[in-house]
Amino acid sequence: MELKQRYIKDKGYDVEDEFMDELKSMDSETAIAIAYFIENNVQEVKPNELATYIFGGLVYVKNQPITFALEIMKVKYRHLTFTDINLITMDEYLDLILENSYIKSNENNTKIKSNRKTHRVL
Repeated sequence: MELKQRYIKDKGYDVEDEFMDELKSMDSETAIAIAYFIENNVQEVKPNELATYIFGGLVYVKNQPITFALEIMKVKYRHLTFTDINLITMDEYLDLILENSYIKSNENNTKIKSNRKTHRVL
């Protein structure tokens, strides 16, 4: 019997079986896009012994937006634990943005660069 990997040493987080099962149930392109996004963008959160955190995320697969909710548990002196993940509607994702509970992308192409020239608006 093969044991499932539950700890990613280099990245410093744990994953629960429910999280992995949900990723496996998605099509491979979506699962890879979400996993890559999480790996590159999830930030540390404050330890909370009583509750988990829910964060929204947005990735594009074949130029289509895919929104998801990621459940994270953080216990003092332990790594982040990804406990669950689910695809959600755009409305649910926008609700999470309003609550400031979403994963902000670190990608350069999502940052707006300001132009120092002054433009005149008629």
